[in-house]
Amino acid sequence: MWFATRQCIMETKSDILSGRYGHQKGFTLVELIIIIVILGILAAVAIPKYADMKAEASNSTARAILGGLRDAATIVYANRIVSASTEPIDMTAVWSQAQVSGYDTDPIISSDTLTLQISGQQYAYCLVKAGGLATGQPNVIIQNQPSW
Repeated sequence: MWFATRQCIMETKSDILSGRYGHQKGFTLVELIIIIVILGILAAVAIPKYADMKAEASNSTARAILGGLRDAATIVYANRIVSASTEPIDMTAVWSQAQVSGYDTDPIISSDTLTLQISGQQYAYCLVKAGGLATGQPNVIIQNQPSW
């Protein structure tokens, strides 16, 4: 009996020393916990940056659309001068001349206002005429963003 137990112990030692049990596949619990902690830290840093990036992209799209609307307003104004038209310039005329993209839903157009939704945020573009005249040179601004 003693001999059998000793032989079993010797076989186990030789298995360990020869590496039969040293090449097990898989990760230990500690390694898995470390990976989960690292992923948690990365997520905590990346999610707020993603939200900021989304807001910046919306604002950049809104500015690009603003540029397109300003160009379209200038073209409408120039066409009215060339054709000697006294018809007032409104947002519908400007929108029909503009070629813009990047908005989510169909635009809401009134006489001097255009409302677009860009990535879930609403932007109101206003048509302002020089000197307050209906046929004055138009400019387009965004409400609550006078510096754009």
